[in-house]
Amino acid sequence: MTDEGPIAVAEAEADGVSPPPTPAGYDDPYQFEYPKLVLVVGSTVLGLLSVVVYGWFLIQSQGQEALFFVFEIETEEGIGTGFDLVGMAIPLVVAFLTVAVVHELLHGVVYQRLGYDVSYGVYWQFGAVYAAVFHQFHTREHNLWVGIAPLAIITIVCLPLLAVPNPLVATSALFALALNTGGSMGDIYALWRFYRMPQGTVFYDINMDNMYVFEPN
Repeated sequence: MTDEGPIAVAEAEADGVSPPPTPAGYDDPYQFEYPKLVLVVGSTVLGLLSVVVYGWFLIQSQGQEALFFVFEIETEEGIGTGFDLVGMAIPLVVAFLTVAVVHELLHGVVYQRLGYDVSYGVYWQFGAVYAAVFHQFHTREHNLWVGIAPLAIITIVCLPLLAVPNPLVATSALFALALNTGGSMGDIYALWRFYRMPQGTVFYDINMDNMYVFEPN
């Protein structure tokens, strides 16, 4: 973590001021903002695409019967598809609650490993949990690691579970993969933006709505 020199001086002088003082050697800050509508649409599309892709892997490894909540029904038009919504709700709820907590916990653990003080909470405006480093300068390079961690780790852990011969485990893994991938849209957008910024760029979060970016001059 950048914890000495002009960064430390500016951080000591910030004391919750918005925006914080500009460290020596950096340009004046600008606010980092997420395009909320784009991310909502992108998250939905990515989540649905993930269901198709990971569902295909599940069926290839275990067969159609692995989707225990899907069944065939006879209609006047022929054979249709029915869903056991109660049966589907169990793995879906398990996956949702697990992903929501573990995703942010992984962000927080990586921040902590890099030397930051992490705040956890619920962002009621969007009904989401968060792990954040308020009132501290944090680097572009560290945020690249923090941003990719949940998508990479949860995918690595859950992908093999699609082959577990237990329908509840396999479908919970399917939903976890889809929810985590779709829910990572904000992280993917931030990673794309951060990667294009100059090396040495630092960020400073006042709260969930105010994140300032300082690029070196």
